[in-house]
Amino acid sequence: MAIEGTIEREARSSASSSTLVLDPSAIASIFFPDRFEQLVAQTIRKYDNFSTMDISYAEIGSVAWKSVVIFKQPIDPVNEALRQASEFISDNCNVVSIKEILNEAFQLGTKHKIQIYDTLFLSLARRLRTKVLTTDERLHNKLNGIKALRGITVLPSTSPA
Repeated sequence: MAIEGTIEREARSSASSSTLVLDPSAIASIFFPDRFEQLVAQTIRKYDNFSTMDISYAEIGSVAWKSVVIFKQPIDPVNEALRQASEFISDNCNVVSIKEILNEAFQLGTKHKIQIYDTLFLSLARRLRTKVLTTDERLHNKLNGIKALRGITVLPSTSPA
């Protein structure tokens, strides 16, 4: 799916179906196996629609780079995983431009001292009135300590049915 110009259109359509925002850590777990691989796959099966930010492509590229350069994995299978992850995003997610949500994410991040990379996804979820699937336990735990953001993220092991 191409980058959508109107988040509000997605918000209206999400009212009638189940939508989930996927952060790059969740997407990476599908294609770059880790301890969340099975749980992420089980969780996303429960939803009909997915949204993510365009920065997810770069973040997935970073996971691939680390896999080869730092963790010394063979380049060909990593390159294939990168291709599949990129196709998954394009084919299955409403991809929202950073430009559409940057100011809101900046305000949220400065207010709660959270990195902009994370607040982009949080702001998108707030706009869509849904949750963010993440495997970032540290972020999830931090947000649960902030009343205004409690419950906005879902870890695969704690996702609602």
